[in-house]
Amino acid sequence: IVSDETVDRHYGDRLMQAFKQHAGPSKVLRYAFAAGESSKNRETKAGIEDYMLSNKCTRDSAILALGGGVVGDLAGFTAATYMRGIPVVQVPTSTMAMIDSSVGGKTALNVPAGKNLIGAFHQPKVIFADPTVLSTLSRREVVEGLAEAIKMGVIRDAQLFETMATNAEPIMSLDNQLLQEVLHKAVKHKADIVAIDEKETGLRATLNYGHTIGHAIEALVSPKMLHGE
Repeated sequence: IVSDETVDRHYGDRLMQAFKQHAGPSKVLRYAFAAGESSKNRETKAGIEDYMLSNKCTRDSAILALGGGVVGDLAGFTAATYMRGIPVVQVPTSTMAMIDSSVGGKTALNVPAGKNLIGAFHQPKVIFADPTVLSTLSRREVVEGLAEAIKMGVIRDAQLFETMATNAEPIMSLDNQLLQEVLHKAVKHKADIVAIDEKETGLRATLNYGHTIGHAIEALVSPKMLHGE
């Protein structure tokens, strides 16, 4: 289980206990790194790898990414390269990760030259998205992730955009029915696009709407501004 320290405090013990009850004789390990975009680097990835190597993890291992986009990217990229590739399961705990980053197999880390420049396509075996975990997020963190659903409405689904525009406040307040609708539609659209163009040779590039300028701004002001902002 790979997580950041904040998410691990919320759910790490509960998940470990569940594995002890249901995973039989499987060996379950737990690794948490400092929360935040600044951890999405080569050093953190090396730390995960060294921990796995020291615990003699082999090719029959799997990584479960428990957290937001940073966790998903780092855990996914580690899984893509460890022993030349092992399975990854994504358990997103932020709106950003549920709506966007856990879906599609893009994994990466940041380097001084820019954001997400070193990475791999590595599809998760399973994605478990439970919207009830979003209740631990601040309003700012919730809204940041919803930006990706707005983007999906702009590029692919006018009805989704209209739903979000008409019901902005209840959606931001995590109204269960509306949030389920937004999450389901946004994820389905992304999954449909990825199924057609996994490696971003054409159609998938439309998912980058707003990101060219957005990433440039983010590189200059992060962590003062979040990705969706």
